[in-house]
Amino acid sequence: MIPYLPGRPRLAVDGVLLTVFLFGCFVFGVLAVRRTTEGVLLIAATFCLVVYWVKREALVGVTLFLAFAALPEGLHIGKVIGPVAIYAYQVAAVLAIGYLIPIVRPRSKDFLLPAMFVLTVVYFTAVGFQMGHDATMVLHEATTLIEMVIGFVLALLIVYGGYLKFCMRVMVVTLWFSAAMAIFSSLHAIRLAGRAESLEGATGAGQALRIVLSTQTPATAALTALVAASIIGRVRPMTYLAFGPPALMISLLAFSRNTLIAVAVGATVAFFASFGWRALRRSAAVAAVSAGVAALILPGSLFLLQQSDAGSWLSDQFTAFNQRVFGGVSASALATDESTLDRLREVARLNAAIAQAPVFGHGLGYAYQLPSGNDPKAFAWTLGPTYSHLFYQWWLAKAGAVGMAAFAWIALTPIVRALRCATMQAKISAAVCAGLLAISAVWPLPEMPMDALALGLALGTAMGFAGLLRRNSEADQADAGPAPAPAAAGGK
Repeated sequence: MIPYLPGRPRLAVDGVLLTVFLFGCFVFGVLAVRRTTEGVLLIAATFCLVVYWVKREALVGVTLFLAFAALPEGLHIGKVIGPVAIYAYQVAAVLAIGYLIPIVRPRSKDFLLPAMFVLTVVYFTAVGFQMGHDATMVLHEATTLIEMVIGFVLALLIVYGGYLKFCMRVMVVTLWFSAAMAIFSSLHAIRLAGRAESLEGATGAGQALRIVLSTQTPATAALTALVAASIIGRVRPMTYLAFGPPALMISLLAFSRNTLIAVAVGATVAFFASFGWRALRRSAAVAAVSAGVAALILPGSLFLLQQSDAGSWLSDQFTAFNQRVFGGVSASALATDESTLDRLREVARLNAAIAQAPVFGHGLGYAYQLPSGNDPKAFAWTLGPTYSHLFYQWWLAKAGAVGMAAFAWIALTPIVRALRCATMQAKISAAVCAGLLAISAVWPLPEMPMDALALGLALGTAMGFAGLLRRNSEADQADAGPAPAPAAAGGK
């Protein structure tokens, strides 16, 4: 180990180093067993170091799984540091960015757009503190908005580095795992992190359990991407089989109308992005095939599973989905839907708050409504006064027209650039971004952990594909080098 030392001193130094190493292993083991927090941190640090040595991009897969996998309740590991809650996937995402930057070597101008929005968030965070808003609420809202920027930068590095196929494989595993866990949760076999509520009172289906998981936004994005890809170009059957069934199952058990909104908006953007007879034929084919598959699978599965517990469970899911999702979009249903009424009440309160400070807003952490309920630990009491289902009006109340201009800049720039790009991947990414941004009008993705990361990943992917051709051409020019100067002719 120490080749320049003579025999006995070298043996002594080796013994000292071995003793220090064994003592370090002993301390590591003691902390891992006796002190849970320190032990987990040591194990996580060791894991990150091994990943850095072996395969740096693997930490991206770890980030995606930790953020979006449907894990049992209590397994979303986090640490509360003062008024801020830091989750494991957030730390993994930041480390993944640090791992990929030396490999990908992005240009400094690639960070201008996310840096602009980060400065905007920092400014309105300072405004929130100056206005005397609750520090926990201020930092909670700032953290989710910064999380969107982290997802943006991470996706940009993934596309530029050529790691998209690896990430797609990770998401396939995550979607199938989460779909299986969602089914188990619907059967009351396990309780998952997220929200679960019975729909028996609203739909009459006794076994219908609405399960809202962190995988819902990636599942919605996957369905939107499949529909958009089918309109813009051809999709391999294995891609449908890999992403379609688990994404459909997760969306079915969520009983959410957001999926319909995202798919409709994404399909519209994809159609106009590739406007022509081919797009029209493909759109008609997508509609016909979807209707045919639904007409074949739904009655067929109910017929094969009739008079069984599985058939009864499946029938209740279809009944509840039909009543809440398809039947819930009618005017009469929306007039009595409690979630719609909550949003209408939020509209009135947010409009009043916007009118008071239309340019710069009230700052992050602003409570535009009073807490409701009698439980001080309930969501309506803790986050309810500052939270809104309507992101764009929420952001106008917090940051005013200035903040909305900054968000429009970071959200619309990738879509516009991707639509101007001729590649199929860029147009699909633009369609997915448009669908997720449309959802944010009624389901605030940038306000919620994990969902904010998913939106940032979608925007960063679109931005990456939009600039990929230019980046590759610049790299080719740099590799070619300057042309040799012509030799001087003539002489005396």
